[in-house]
Amino acid sequence: MTPALEEKLHAKGKADAVAQDNFVRKHDLQEFESIQSHGGLGLSLTDKGLLLNVLGHFSAYLPSALCVLGAVWGGAWTWLTFVVGWVVVPIADLILGADSYNLTEEEEKKFAESVWFRVVTWFHFPIQVATVTFGAYWVATHDLTWAEWLGVTFSIGTAEGFGIGCVHELIHRPGTVDFVSGVLSLCWSNYGHFWIEHLWGHHRNVASPLDPASSDVGDNVWTFVPRCMWLSFVEAWGIEAKILKSRGKGALSVDNRILQAYAVTALVAGAYHQAFGLAALPFFFAQGFIAAWIVDNTNYIEHYGLRRKEVSPGVYERVGWLHAWDTPELLSNSLLFKIQRHPDHHTNAGRPYQVLRTYPQAPTLPTGYAGMIALSWFPPLFWYVMDWRVALVKEQEREFRATGTLLGNAYPFPDGAQAVYSFDTEADKLFIPADYVVRASSNQPAFDQYAAQKEGRRGVSQYGRNRGSRVAALLALVLAVVGGAAVYGGFGATVHVQTDRAVRALPRPTLFDRLGGLEGIRPLVSSIYAKHTADPLTAAWFEGKNHPVVEEHVVEFFAAGTGGDVTYTGRGMLDVHRGMQISGEAFLAVQDHVLTSLAEHGYGQAVKDEVLGILFSLRPDVLPDLKPIATAATGSAGEAGEL
Repeated sequence: MTPALEEKLHAKGKADAVAQDNFVRKHDLQEFESIQSHGGLGLSLTDKGLLLNVLGHFSAYLPSALCVLGAVWGGAWTWLTFVVGWVVVPIADLILGADSYNLTEEEEKKFAESVWFRVVTWFHFPIQVATVTFGAYWVATHDLTWAEWLGVTFSIGTAEGFGIGCVHELIHRPGTVDFVSGVLSLCWSNYGHFWIEHLWGHHRNVASPLDPASSDVGDNVWTFVPRCMWLSFVEAWGIEAKILKSRGKGALSVDNRILQAYAVTALVAGAYHQAFGLAALPFFFAQGFIAAWIVDNTNYIEHYGLRRKEVSPGVYERVGWLHAWDTPELLSNSLLFKIQRHPDHHTNAGRPYQVLRTYPQAPTLPTGYAGMIALSWFPPLFWYVMDWRVALVKEQEREFRATGTLLGNAYPFPDGAQAVYSFDTEADKLFIPADYVVRASSNQPAFDQYAAQKEGRRGVSQYGRNRGSRVAALLALVLAVVGGAAVYGGFGATVHVQTDRAVRALPRPTLFDRLGGLEGIRPLVSSIYAKHTADPLTAAWFEGKNHPVVEEHVVEFFAAGTGGDVTYTGRGMLDVHRGMQISGEAFLAVQDHVLTSLAEHGYGQAVKDEVLGILFSLRPDVLPDLKPIATAATGSAGEAGEL
């Protein structure tokens, strides 16, 4: 050892000793314990074996099923997934609490080698395609109010946003099926650049000012997310350009995977336009925007206020356990493929979701992602809940740097680190220094959290706190749901699609408005009138008539009868049709003219049904001299043909 190096090491040791002597904890240990306690009911799944853990993650696909049910039921039910996602799930997280179990080395090996944890993720992309396609079909072919359209769109956007847990796992996995499914899923959400920025930008620069996806104290989510969306795209483009340059290709080459992804999105949009018409496109792009917003809203809460130490200008310390927020909630971790065990993921990006670990000494959110995302929509309340937690974490960091301990105990996390991990090991090398990769010696930490808790030592999480009060809260929630169901319609009652909209307090435009007012009704009536005068069954009624006057009377009658503020100036229906000897066949022909014209002008089935109902209501006035329809077999009057 050279004298200079020996002197440098001696100086560093002296400085560390001074720092250790100078460290004073400003907060009581009870404050740290209070933010580590996610006991809830104490339910856990990770310790229940491989099969139940695999089956538990199929819950991730329930939001998509609720989207379909909500759309079919109509009205306020179109918001079902949105409400379940941002209200019911957060409440359930608070009551059910944490699944804080970490696998033993033997269990981890078994879980890591099981293909079934991959299989359950392979369902995501086909279910996403089916859900978005259903939504495009539904909004394009059904006559929805604005509230219903927004409900369907926000619900499906929410379902796809919840899918970020699965997509996040897929893009990190080296398997072709996994990775391609994840990238294609992003194309359906119109966010095809995300995976490039996430793998080689976010994971490299996380918890530093260099990362657009890491929020700082005081950031407002309503400005953070749009900024993150734009800057993430810019960074993704720069990353892809660097990768292509290393392979002797230009940024605008056909090998640019950002351009490829948005080409796929354009093809999907074109296919929906071809299949369902122009009405499908606003929905497709809106649901994608909502899903993308949820992705970056998730980034906002995952690293809020956490910052790595800058060791030299523009260079930051290795990513570790104190640079992401952890939350071990049972329900949302099942729905989101344990993305919430986020400190372990960022420290060891190569670990598959089923073996991620959670430790209470890591920065800990007060509840799961769903609740925290919803909370972030109210910035002052979010800051009130989070900023003091950030201060506690920063104190933990100061203690660790000064003493090598956390809350007075030995280092509580396993060793090992690899912040950047993807299917492309050559690209990984471009974005992570070699000394940032540390091979783990064990999946267990040196500090035994469970033993410390049994010994009653301070500074460790009390997993089982407040169990009694949370049981009471769960019972209250169950009673509220059961009571609400009883009030709504009783047990076993079938929810009718056409439930009274007045009860739901959702305004519905009149049929006149949905037909486009007079501007839509005039060309429609002109088409119907042309069919009347050309059909041999009805043409005789109009011979010698003043066609412009008659047609204008039909426009007035159609407008007034569908709810328009229009005065009908013609004669009464019974007076007009008495003596015309209109047959049942002719009346059916009139219906056919109306329905065919409605279809030609692009009106949906709901409008057709309403217009047909109005026609049938006029039958007594239009057919006072009804002749029965003759049967083809006998040529005589038959009951089956009567109207």
